[in-house]
Amino acid sequence: MLNILYTIIIYPLVQIIEIIFWAGYKIFKTNGLAVICVSFAVTFLCLPLYITAEKWQKIERGITRRLKPKIDKIKAVFSSDEQYMILSTYYRQSHYHPLYGLRGSLGLLIQIPFFIAAYTFLSHLDILKGSSFFFIRDLGAPDGLLLINNGGGGGRFNILPLIMTLINCAAGAIYSKNLYIKDKVQIYGLALAFLVLLYNSPSGLVLYWTMNNIFSLVKNIFYLFKKPARILYITMCALALLLDIFLIFFHHGNMKKRIMIVVVSFIIPFIPFAVNFFNYMFKSVLLSLNNKNAKNKLFFVSLGVTCLLIGFVIPSYVIASSPQEFSYIESVSSPFFFLRNTFLQALGFSVFWPVCIYFLFGEKIKTLLTIIAVFAGYSSLVNAFCFSGKYGELSSMLTFVNAGTMKPSADIAFVNIFIMLVLAALIVFLIHINKTKIVFAVSFIVLFAFAGISTANCISIGREFTRYTSIRSAQVKPENSGLSPVFHLSQKGKNVIIIMLDRAVNAFVPEIFSESPELYKQFSGFVYYPNTLSFNGHTLIGAPPLFGGYEYIPQIVNERIEEPLVKKHNESLLLMPLIFSGNDFNVTITDPPWANYSWMPDVRIYDGYPQINVHNTIRSYTDIWLTQNVFSDLQPKSKTLQRNFILFSFFKSAPLVMRPAIYNNGDWWSTDSSIIDFRQLLNNYAALDFLPLLTDTKAVKQNTFTVFVNELTHEPAFLQAPDYVPVPYITERGTSKYAGIVNYPANASALKRLGTWFNYLKQNGVYDNTRIIIAADHGADINSGMFPYSENIPFNREIYNPLLLVKDFGDNFPLKTDNAFMTNADVPSLAFKNLIQNPVNPFTNNPVNDAQKNGVLHITISDKWMPYEHNANTFKIAPNEWYTVHSDIFNIDNWQKQLF
Repeated sequence: MLNILYTIIIYPLVQIIEIIFWAGYKIFKTNGLAVICVSFAVTFLCLPLYITAEKWQKIERGITRRLKPKIDKIKAVFSSDEQYMILSTYYRQSHYHPLYGLRGSLGLLIQIPFFIAAYTFLSHLDILKGSSFFFIRDLGAPDGLLLINNGGGGGRFNILPLIMTLINCAAGAIYSKNLYIKDKVQIYGLALAFLVLLYNSPSGLVLYWTMNNIFSLVKNIFYLFKKPARILYITMCALALLLDIFLIFFHHGNMKKRIMIVVVSFIIPFIPFAVNFFNYMFKSVLLSLNNKNAKNKLFFVSLGVTCLLIGFVIPSYVIASSPQEFSYIESVSSPFFFLRNTFLQALGFSVFWPVCIYFLFGEKIKTLLTIIAVFAGYSSLVNAFCFSGKYGELSSMLTFVNAGTMKPSADIAFVNIFIMLVLAALIVFLIHINKTKIVFAVSFIVLFAFAGISTANCISIGREFTRYTSIRSAQVKPENSGLSPVFHLSQKGKNVIIIMLDRAVNAFVPEIFSESPELYKQFSGFVYYPNTLSFNGHTLIGAPPLFGGYEYIPQIVNERIEEPLVKKHNESLLLMPLIFSGNDFNVTITDPPWANYSWMPDVRIYDGYPQINVHNTIRSYTDIWLTQNVFSDLQPKSKTLQRNFILFSFFKSAPLVMRPAIYNNGDWWSTDSSIIDFRQLLNNYAALDFLPLLTDTKAVKQNTFTVFVNELTHEPAFLQAPDYVPVPYITERGTSKYAGIVNYPANASALKRLGTWFNYLKQNGVYDNTRIIIAADHGADINSGMFPYSENIPFNREIYNPLLLVKDFGDNFPLKTDNAFMTNADVPSLAFKNLIQNPVNPFTNNPVNDAQKNGVLHITISDKWMPYEHNANTFKIAPNEWYTVHSDIFNIDNWQKQLF
């Protein structure tokens, strides 16, 4: 229950404080000033609440003064039950209730949740540890500024909490000048309580509360003037001007962001005009909202629309698109955990806090808040569904794999803003002509529609989660030792190994070998094929040709219109294992991609074939690797997702021009910058790193066939050069010209780990008798310079240039390059070469060969990477998403659009 209350009430404030801190740090590049920015922003944002609370407190004190003489007489004359009855009668006659006394503590009540939020955030903020600020040596620890040494004893004493208390008492002295003694005791007692509570707290937190007290002191001084509001307005304008001067002439950050902040700051001088305009609207245009009942109903239903949209509808769409990716993450098993958590956060952001603010103010502000709530609900709806945007593939960390298209085009942005303005005008017009019931009715219908959508998505998520749970229960788990051999190779027979590296980039190979020359020796006998083509840019369509050959390229797959796609996909994964096992090869398969169209491979497709050994290596060795390596401060993925889901909802429901600022290059304004799913990276890295320990070279006498699938190259992340290993903090990125491309380190790491494994194979006498094919299902959207841009080809051809490295039996020459035209559909033919004569597809009885490569090949640029996005029997590919390619992929003239 406490966790639920924390998520609803406190966590939204924590997120606001974190965003303000990060924005302050980006502007001033100093942690101390960022903390001060948090204090100032919180004080400024809460100022209307404090002013309103002060009004209520004054009313309460006035009533108390008026009633006090009579109350004192009653208490002097009567006692016990009689006193209680007479006081109750007197309160009733005076239209007063003792609970109204809480209004006198509103200022304190407002501070409590903000203090808890600040305490939660700043007391555990890693970025403050070791950071100095003027005389404070470490913002992440108590200041210890005063050193007392009296012989053998003594120690350090914290000065900042004492300064904080003195300022707090000074502010309280001014504020309580004309108050009763009990009010003064409350103020000074609270100051003393904060001294005790914060004495041993990190200096950053004490600095925050000290600045809060300073701003409170300044605020109380303002109240001493005759026209405090005017003086406050002039002061805010002056501060905004100073900030603008600093940003324009002295700051060296991104110019567009600086200009955006300057533009926002220009709102401050126009606040009086906005107030006058609203007063005019309230008196003449929004008269129908004088009906309190109608206003309240409209306000609450609008909050409900926004809450369901950002708390349930958008997150449920994301999770329903791939429930397996959000299941069994660390200690969180069900994806419904993230839905529940996001909904509770949305309750806080869009219901609890708006309602609290709503009932603090009078009717004018309630009217304004109602208009804002209605507009927020409808604009969020329009932005989420009509301007959803195309940002590419969304990772399981809720970041976009290619966010280069984040900034909207000028015309689309203009249309979006125009529609928002029309929407606002329409809402005001309907209220003006007394059609509030229409607005309410539409909002109510939308609310029920959202409930229906959420329910349907939940049913879909639940069905897939149940299926995924059954798949997990069928997985082959590591034996008790955890590192028992999975790959069994023969020293006497022949070994064929196919290594699929998901999204491995072909163009990186020369640079990786140049940066690490030892790879030339480790990869002896390998031929590098740069002129290699894949048939799509995603695994779902790009992997079947790699495993099944040319019968499983998208064009041919779509010609078999009577058979389900999933059946054809499974056929491709079974083709080579069945042919090799039928020729007395010992067969081992790991992590077959999209087996049975499940994101977590459903290895039950091999249940009817006991001669095929199946294992999942991805995710199986991560915990073992973590126990053997110093890798502290690994941010739990589940914790990051709990934060990112609600921000992703804000992103989708915001106007297009605001989305780049919310996304903030993928870190969502997080201070821990956990935009990379590092555990997913380690899930794959660990399997590669442990390859020598997972390999046995003596148990098997017969020929062997092995397929090893790994997705390390699919995980863009910077790793520690020159060995490209995972570490908590990167200090060296390497010397490659591609060092700044986030895809490069994982590719380099994968090849270096394979190089270590090849050394192991050589040392154990199973290298010369082994054929090794390293291939990728597709390339990546990077800019290596290998494929110049052309207006006739509206996509990056690098996506369709997968890695291909081949080593044959007995080959031992240094790595060499062959520019022959190849595709990843050549892999089966390369594997069968001179081992299996005239191989035949066991499902279609057609020969397996590369004859089709001699003609023109059809690839598809379809961006649909999930099974549900396609038809049941065919890939759902638009006519303009087909291209023909032949002979030389680097010659742009060889790429032609082909309309089907």
